[in-house]
Amino acid sequence: MEAWEITLLVIGIVFGTALLFIAVDVFFILMFNKIFKKHNAALGLMLHVKYDNMKKLIDCLNKNKVDVPYRYIEVINRIQTESFMNQELPSCLEARNDLTYLRNELVLLTNSTENLSKNLELKRAKDAIIEMDANYRTLVAMYNADVLGYNYWINFLPTKYIKYIFKLKEKQIIS
Repeated sequence: MEAWEITLLVIGIVFGTALLFIAVDVFFILMFNKIFKKHNAALGLMLHVKYDNMKKLIDCLNKNKVDVPYRYIEVINRIQTESFMNQELPSCLEARNDLTYLRNELVLLTNSTENLSKNLELKRAKDAIIEMDANYRTLVAMYNADVLGYNYWINFLPTKYIKYIFKLKEKQIIS
């Protein structure tokens, strides 16, 4: 082989390898975007169920003549359930924080007196909230693992400039 053929072969191998890296990177980014659509739907459903369980617990407390502080009613009323479908929205972050606050406060309220903790209906509503919260945390852990993978692949060294071309943004971990 002559020198120009060797040079052409080396240049072809370098560009071929770079194209392979780009193809793999784009494939993983597209797969993660597909996964995030499923995660958003699942997390939205879980948050909606948590919201419904909170309302049910408040109704049970009211039915048992427990004075639920008005600030809890204000918090549950300001939650916008339509924001649950996109975990990246600031309104969804606020709604998740409000649901966590309500869960902590309402569970504490039901545990505060022995009469309430023995009520079967309240116990079932509280247990539903606690079980849903455990399932939600599992789903959040899977979402966060996928966020780490997605952020890795959009910052993968040979192809990290793709994120600027396609205007990809890093996803935030849910805490």
